[in-house]
Amino acid sequence: TFIEANKKIHGSVVNTKKIYYHLFLIAAVVFGLQQVLQAQKIVKPAPLLPLYVDKGKILYTPDASGNRIPDFSYCGYKASEQAIPNVEVKIVVPATKGDATLRIQSALDYVAALPTDANGFRGAVLLQKGNYEVLGQLRITASGVVLRGSGMNANGTTIIGAGTGRQALIKNIGKNDIPKDLFGLKITDAYVPVNAMQFNVDSRILIKDLPNKIIIRRPSTKKWIETLGTDIFGGGISALGWKPGDRDIFFDRTITKIEGTVITIDAPITTALDTTYGGATIYFYNGEGRINNCGIENLRCVSTYDKNNLKDEDHRWNAIDIESAEDAWVRQISFENFAGSAVSVLETSKRVTVEDCKSVHPVSEIGGQRRYTFLTNGQQTLFQRCYAENGYHDFATGYSVPGPNAFVQCESVLPYSFSGAIDSWASGVLFDVVNVDGNALRFGNRSQDANGAGWAAANSVFWNCTAARIDCYKPPTAQNWSFGSWAQFSGDGYWGESNNTITPRSLYYGQLAQRLNKNVDQLAQLLYIPTEASSSPSVETAMELTKQAAKPRKQLIEWISEASQRNAIPINTAGIK
Repeated sequence: TFIEANKKIHGSVVNTKKIYYHLFLIAAVVFGLQQVLQAQKIVKPAPLLPLYVDKGKILYTPDASGNRIPDFSYCGYKASEQAIPNVEVKIVVPATKGDATLRIQSALDYVAALPTDANGFRGAVLLQKGNYEVLGQLRITASGVVLRGSGMNANGTTIIGAGTGRQALIKNIGKNDIPKDLFGLKITDAYVPVNAMQFNVDSRILIKDLPNKIIIRRPSTKKWIETLGTDIFGGGISALGWKPGDRDIFFDRTITKIEGTVITIDAPITTALDTTYGGATIYFYNGEGRINNCGIENLRCVSTYDKNNLKDEDHRWNAIDIESAEDAWVRQISFENFAGSAVSVLETSKRVTVEDCKSVHPVSEIGGQRRYTFLTNGQQTLFQRCYAENGYHDFATGYSVPGPNAFVQCESVLPYSFSGAIDSWASGVLFDVVNVDGNALRFGNRSQDANGAGWAAANSVFWNCTAARIDCYKPPTAQNWSFGSWAQFSGDGYWGESNNTITPRSLYYGQLAQRLNKNVDQLAQLLYIPTEASSSPSVETAMELTKQAAKPRKQLIEWISEASQRNAIPINTAGIK
């Protein structure tokens, strides 16, 4: 009937309302549970950065083995803890025509025979303004001797490397009396991480009357070489592959404290000491043959060459060699026409500063072992405010170089090849505010290039660098890092803040200021370069940049040429012999 039908319809509506009501309750409960679960969900922390700045302090995050970015600030003269001094002039060599080799060398030998003062200096030989033709070689062979000119530009002092032959023009050279075939005490820690300055040795360290100078020998074992993949580079032929013992690393350090069997050293290690790959040993040495407190400064070095042959190589190869020297410097020098290096620091040297130098117009063939303008095979070397044109590897570390070593505020213009680590396993290398105009910066695996160089860099950093390309690759057992790089990029190393400008502007001087707990601006002397990272600046910013463009900013080569205004080197000859 109509009444019965109406009851069925009404019951159906009621049932439908009940169903929707229950569905609503279920949905509300589910939504509430989701909100509770989300509130209770643990938020994963952001990945830890290997280096970051908090409240003006540089902080580091070690990896699982304790390795961290090295403190590079131990490089340079006196580990950058003291400014380069102005040493008192003891003798003047006038500029006259003819070969000046004997006259200058006699003056150097005269000063070398003088007693040292309380600071370890004997005195400076001063060359006056003018040209000094040198057919031979000038050699500083005693501690505390400085060779000084009267200006690095054309109107100052020019030493002309005349004649033919490839010998270096100036050598700062001691005697290499440090053996490399000893094993000594064993380091007993299973693993000593990168940047460590303490480790345990066996109990024979308790023997008294040992020297405080040590060599830490980190062996290149077969297992390590195989792990790196450098035992063979392809073709089934191992002729260029690394061989055990050929790439041992020798850290030259001074013991600052001994507590029981725990040794503290004066600078960090830059390759981990791992018993998996042979561990490490230390042996002691006196180092009496190495000279110290020596400098070459405030002059211009020029090599003659065959003007009819722009690739002439029968002339001066290197301008300055630093060999078996410690706490030495080269500053305010310009170089022209050299075939090899403006400054080459050899493996027997440490704690050397090369600053405010520029090299132009090298003369040689284009290829290997040529135009390695500022090269170090030593350790704790600092190249800062240096400029090079038309070189090959303008700023470079060589074969199995132990760090730290640093290149700070340097520029390479139109080189024929890259700057960076150019041979096997240089560890603890810093490129800091370095610009390569027209080529690359590289930390990577060179494989069979350079006679089987293989992995060239380890535990090294690019910081606020610019180049046409930057390569940053991670070697097995180590890491390389790049921060604030502007370039095309390649590599599986760590990349942070690419195409951005970061603070501190200089990592080297940020680390030094933090270590010494004082302002180091006078040591840093960074050329101020205003930057604007945005490709879409505001109208106000664009107007300001346009205004600045009306007056070109100062270039590094100009900043270097003005070094004498910031760091005047005395050339007064009154009362001098």
